[in-house]
Amino acid sequence: MTFYEEIFKLKTIAREGWERRNVPTQKRKAESDAEHVYSAILLALDVMAKNDLKLDQLKVLKMLAYHELGEIEVGDITPFDHVSKEEKHNGEYKCINRIAQSYNMPEIETLWLEFEEQKTSEAKFVKMIDKFDAVLQAKVFEKKYNIAGLYQDFAENNKAVCEYFKNLKF
Repeated sequence: MTFYEEIFKLKTIAREGWERRNVPTQKRKAESDAEHVYSAILLALDVMAKNDLKLDQLKVLKMLAYHELGEIEVGDITPFDHVSKEEKHNGEYKCINRIAQSYNMPEIETLWLEFEEQKTSEAKFVKMIDKFDAVLQAKVFEKKYNIAGLYQDFAENNKAVCEYFKNLKF
């Protein structure tokens, strides 16, 4: 199996938050992890271009590209799945470690761990982008499919994230 064949699997993993909220889609796929990663990268590029955030932009983009790879083996685990953070982390890390070693790409593991530890400005920004992308996507789906309260639900669950972006240009 090639690295591309591994990451291709992200295109088939539906984002469970949309599935649980019955967002209508073609073949019941609201949004794949790959689609989420792509839109999060573009959102980050937009925000970084319009704001002086003093971030290592390449690191941010790579971290966004890698942050969902652990889901290749465990799927998109949400709080509704009642899986502990430790169990989720360990399952995803096992996959990250395997991919990093199998394809001689240690940077994947390094940046994924940095994202998980949330100790750098870049990791914190990526986490905010990850959450804010879902809030914005909820707004799109609410309007497109006339699902009352979808945006409000995501915005309320991510108040700190929405507050952070309220002061930024995008």
